[in-house]
Amino acid sequence: MIPGLPPVSVNSLAFALFALGMILLAWSNGRHLFMAALGGTGVVMILTWLSPLDVTALLLFVVPPYVVTRYLWGKKHARVMAFLAATVVWEVMLFVYLRKYQWVGEASWLDHPIAIIGLSYILFRILHLVVEAPNLGHLPFNGLRFTAYIFAFWTLLSGPIQRYEAFSGGMDTIGRPSNDAALAAGHRAVNGLIKAFLIAPIFLNASDLTALGEDGANWFDLAIVAYSFPVYLYLNFSGYTDVVIAIARLCGMTTLPENFNRPYLARNIQDFWGRWHMSFGDWIRHYIFIPLSKVLLEKMPPAWHGLMLAISVIVAFVIIGAWHGTTSNFIVFGLLHGAAVIVGEIYGRVLKSALGRKKKKAFERHPVVQGTAMFMCFNFVAATALLFPNSIADLTTTFGQFLNAQGWL
Repeated sequence: MIPGLPPVSVNSLAFALFALGMILLAWSNGRHLFMAALGGTGVVMILTWLSPLDVTALLLFVVPPYVVTRYLWGKKHARVMAFLAATVVWEVMLFVYLRKYQWVGEASWLDHPIAIIGLSYILFRILHLVVEAPNLGHLPFNGLRFTAYIFAFWTLLSGPIQRYEAFSGGMDTIGRPSNDAALAAGHRAVNGLIKAFLIAPIFLNASDLTALGEDGANWFDLAIVAYSFPVYLYLNFSGYTDVVIAIARLCGMTTLPENFNRPYLARNIQDFWGRWHMSFGDWIRHYIFIPLSKVLLEKMPPAWHGLMLAISVIVAFVIIGAWHGTTSNFIVFGLLHGAAVIVGEIYGRVLKSALGRKKKKAFERHPVVQGTAMFMCFNFVAATALLFPNSIADLTTTFGQFLNAQGWL
């Protein structure tokens, strides 16, 4: 931790000063220093959170993959896979340990912040670099670029997950945007701040599960608790995303990926994950689901292909759940969403078999069917989202007491 400087978060004055300084630098004749400044601000931001021991652990997390990436950059030969596999295993094992997952014991020598300052997003950027290093030889790469990419202050805490190709392309366009683009970015930043830090906290307070255990709690209270947290999640996360994308665009970088596309209008869970945290979903599809399903389909006869795809879906969603949190309820969250995707796929195939392709599309486009599907999907998401701030034991106990008070048990 840096004496006298509190931890820098998106709603802090220090973060605003970082952003303003980077924007002014991008608009000045000194923009050639932007890469170094971007990496430097990210490093300073990390140091405001971490103790010396935490910094040591973080160096163990980022230095080995940098060395491997530098060695593999643009090289395609038989030995590549061994380096790739060893580095990926090292990163994942160290990540699991540093995040203090329930099932691996307590890392008592570490202070807590290393588990919450964006280590998950650093992991995804590192794995992307290591895996793609042999294919990225046409792009420049060195220690400065690695630092700026991994620790860029605008994506350090919560993404979006930007690929190195997009990062490099964005760095080539750093500079002052047009007046219209700058105005649009500024407007988006203000909207994001209002969403994330003025409106979202109202819904977070309303999502307190203990309200259902109070005397006189009714079904209206249940609706408030159940729906408030997913609304908070969306406003907080999408608001943060609006702010950082706006800052990047004010610096001339237009390649930070969008993360949300009206997710609560999704018609099923597969559609939801195509709209929610889209850069994360794209990463999981590209590096987990597609490679795993390809291997399983190649090794098994056609009669087993449906099961292999289902296994690939479950594995991908277990990883999604585990990535979000360190307790068993996040695994349950992933399993439920994976199961919902499989059920949705089976339903779609049955509907297609019964109605045919054209009638199925017409049926699904009917306003009543669309509305019902959106309603069911949102309620499923809202129910499973309660697993984020609450333990399974607390949910079971509280809802049991509530249903008993309502005369349902």
